[in-house]
Amino acid sequence: MSDFMEDYALWRRLPFPGLRRGENLLRAGENLALIHGDLAVADEHVTQVIIFVDEGIFKPAQGDVMGLLEGIFSRLERLSEGATREEREAIDAHYRYAVLLHRIYGEFLRIGTP
Repeated sequence: MSDFMEDYALWRRLPFPGLRRGENLLRAGENLALIHGDLAVADEHVTQVIIFVDEGIFKPAQGDVMGLLEGIFSRLERLSEGATREEREAIDAHYRYAVLLHRIYGEFLRIGTP
């Protein structure tokens, strides 16, 4: 469980990826601002892990958090095609954050499921 706790501690201190005002990267029909919003929704669902760590209460989110995050991965990958270095930095920050959420929530489900 130590990898889980390390990922959890990192997530708790890591700032949510930034999105500069007016940043609206468009690629392959994708929009970074919309992906950013979906990542915020996923982040909110992952907060169920806090209750598990602090109080031992296992209560998964109602939605398909893993599916949501996997969809975000795909969308970010499409968006990254042909991205400039500056665009790539924003896309990569969102991707790394989504990967961290996926690891934490996946381990939460594995550990908490009877």
